[in-house]
This record gives sequence, structure tokens and C-alpha cells, in this order.
Amino acid sequence: MLDKNWKKFLLKSGLPFEYEVKECFAKFGCTVWDEYTYFKNDENEIRKEFSYDIDANYWPIENPSYSFNFMIECKYKTEPTQWFFLPDPYSYQDEINQNSFFHTFDHFLEDKFIYKQYPYYNVQEAIGPFCLKGTEIFSNNFVEINILKAINQLTYAFVNQVIASIESQLNDPFFEECTFFNIPIIITNAELNILNEKITTKDIQQAENINEISKKCNFLLYHNKTSESLRLYNIKLLTSYFKTIDKRLFKCKNKSFGEDVESFIDLMSSIYCPQSYFNYAP
Repeated sequence: MLDKNWKKFLLKSGLPFEYEVKECFAKFGCTVWDEYTYFKNDENEIRKEFSYDIDANYWPIENPSYSFNFMIECKYKTEPTQWFFLPDPYSYQDEINQNSFFHTFDHFLEDKFIYKQYPYYNVQEAIGPFCLKGTEIFSNNFVEINILKAINQLTYAFVNQVIASIESQLNDPFFEECTFFNIPIIITNAELNILNEKITTKDIQQAENINEISKKCNFLLYHNKTSESLRLYNIKLLTSYFKTIDKRLFKCKNKSFGEDVESFIDLMSSIYCPQSYFNYAP
């Protein structure tokens, strides 16, 4: 017979929440796969398998020139949990905009996705503010690793989706005119909060409640800063892939930055792989 706390432990496993999220994407016409896996070396340089929870794709039959790939990591909390993020008022310095989380891949297409260009990305209201690193607070304690782990699980998988987009536009006649959108999303039932701009430690010490020092959000755009280890990882995988591609094919089809493969790899690895995340708390 199950312990009376079976409900708590079942929810804590995250499986019901993950299934609920999966069904939401399926409801809106996405093809959904459980768990996307990939290999990389861990902190001890041992090759291990990593994953994120859900891979969902929306490819509208009525307009097959677009393909949306949602990379989804789910984080369910059984006790009241707050996620706090730093504001990022200087995101413009890195030429990042509210549509950057789409990660539009049109580098080998004549027709470009206009809404990633200035001023068209200002047509619609921003879905949420930009933020930087965060921490998790629950039961009078804080944990940084949970948010960082969710980010890293998507971050190191991202280059594989980029390579799949490149391969389709270069070598697959069915998708050679298709614009790809690789969208990393963290979905959680934790409460998302962004600290007020210009906040000080004194402000926090004097505050009587959370609302005085932060703003609750349903959506946040996480500004990803490419670490050196991620840049080198991206370069390694992209370089390995392009060894299989005729450079003449790349030069013929490339409609993006850089006239040579090496420049393309460097820019993709350093800036665009990935740029930002979409954090959502339903």
C-alpha cells in the first residue's frame, strides 16, 4: 500500500507536470517527442548523456516555409518557490532584441525573416523583460544550481539543432527554402520575479515584502552570455559538421555573415548559439 504522501512524491517527480506541458503543445498542433538526448563531456571530462524534457515541432502545412522547434525543459516545485532574476537594462549593448529568443535561422535563404530586423521587432509589445542570472528561494533557503542546470541542459543541446537547420537548408530539397526557429523554453510553476532596476542591498534589507523590491512576471527573456567552454564546444561540433560539407556549396548558398566557413562558425559559436531563453510560469 502506498504511503499517504504518494501524491506529493508523484508531483515532485515532475512527470505529471511534464505530461501536462507536452499535451498543451500537442493541442496546438505540434508533433511532440519525449526527451531529447545528446552527449558531451562533464566537468571531469567524462563523456556522458544529457537531455532536456520535451522536443516539440510545429510545421504548418498551409505555410511549409516555416518550422518552429521548441526545446522545452520543465521544472516543477512541490513547495512555494520563488525564482529571482537580475534585470538586464543594457541588453541593447549586445544587439539583442525581444525577438532574439526565436533564433531565426535563415542564413542560407534569399528571403529573410523581417521581424528580426530593426525596426520591425518593435511592431508588437515585448513578451517580457530581459533578465540575467537568477536564484531559487524556498523554505528559507536559496539554491542557484537548479536554474543554472535547466539553462545548461538547453544551452549545450542548442548547437545540434543549429546543425540540423544548416543540413536542411543546404542539402534537403524539401526544406531548402524553410526558415527554422529554434526556441529554448524553461517552463516552471515557480513564481518568476525580476528585481527592480537600481536596486540596492539596503533597499532589500528595508523592504517589508517582495513586491517592494521586485516585479512578478509570467514571462521573462533570459539573456544568455556565451561562456568560453560553450563557445569552444560549439566550435568543435560545427567544425566537425562542416568537414562533411563541400565549401563550394557553403559559399554558393551562404546569404549571411562571413564569406568563409571559419568566420561563420566563429560568429555562430560566440553570439547566436544561443542568444536568449524564454522563461514561462503559467
